[in-house]
Amino acid sequence: MALNKNHSEGGGVIVNNSENVLMTYDHVEITFSDLEPMPEAFKGTKKGSVFLTPYRVIFVSKGKDAMQSFVMPFYLLKDCEIKQPVFGANYIKGTVKAEAGGK
Repeated sequence: MALNKNHSEGGGVIVNNSENVLMTYDHVEITFSDLEPMPEAFKGTKKGSVFLTPYRVIFVSKGKDAMQSFVMPFYLLKDCEIKQPVFGANYIKGTVKAEAGGK
């Protein structure tokens, strides 16, 4: 996972030369929990867009926030569940593991 590495000043996404964007979803919310201690960049609900590539999910926030982008490679996603409540929006819940030796 990486924080603030894949966004452009204009609010777009930056992908590697070997990647392409397969799907884009706007009006997405992301929330982090179970972090001890909770860094400032991960507090609260973030709103923005999600970009899906063959290798990872990239979240780019809307507006000026400490978290401008967050990258989740598929191999670091664990225990993912798709929830479809009767009353409420659909959502995906899961765990993102930090990469060994990552910062």
